[in-house]
Amino acid sequence: MNLTVKDMAALLNVSEKTIYRMINNDTIPCFRVSSQWRFDKNEITSWLEDNRSFSKKVKMDTQSIEDEEIISIAEFIQRGGIYYDIPTGSKQSVILNCLERIQARIYDMDTGKLLRLIMERESLCSTAVGHGIALPHPKTFETFSVDSYIAICHLQKPIPFEALDHEDVNTLFFIFPKSERRFLRIQSVLLRLLKDEDVLSIIKQVSPYDKTISILFNKEAEIFISPLK
Repeated sequence: MNLTVKDMAALLNVSEKTIYRMINNDTIPCFRVSSQWRFDKNEITSWLEDNRSFSKKVKMDTQSIEDEEIISIAEFIQRGGIYYDIPTGSKQSVILNCLERIQARIYDMDTGKLLRLIMERESLCSTAVGHGIALPHPKTFETFSVDSYIAICHLQKPIPFEALDHEDVNTLFFIFPKSERRFLRIQSVLLRLLKDEDVLSIIKQVSPYDKTISILFNKEAEIFISPLK
């Protein structure tokens, strides 16, 4: 189910002008249908849970100098990597398998601590966003990377993830941000990109690394016209 700007304003008890400012600041997951902005109800449910967790540390209507960094999902994935054939099992064991593969590239990751924080977040609300995709992340980040990363993990077979669309999950995106504010912005941009049918197709088809990166760069240029700041 998709919500309108008016629906979101009523849901958050703010003005429609505030919703448009949040869209411009990339602080809320949204996508376009023709010239109208829309909000996926499932994504908004998870987004609200994240913002309840981060609200004490992040003020959404303020900016800091770190937000001047250009957001490029394709570039962040080049840093974090794409991993294939992750062994399946329970949700927790799959996430652990993913983190252990990612740790080969992000050496200073505390895998055990990060797994615990992610599972605490999953216990509140599934991070599945539909179409067989999930974005596991901590309730609040306790450590940050110098640069932002995204890692994609394709599983050997889909597993139950309590997704609201009831589709089992086959692909996990892990975001490693510079800060909590950066996480919210990267998550918002990534979710907008995943609304594109071509992007969704290459993810669901488990496309090779080079093809995935190439299409993501092209789609970012097409959807966002110019690099996002």
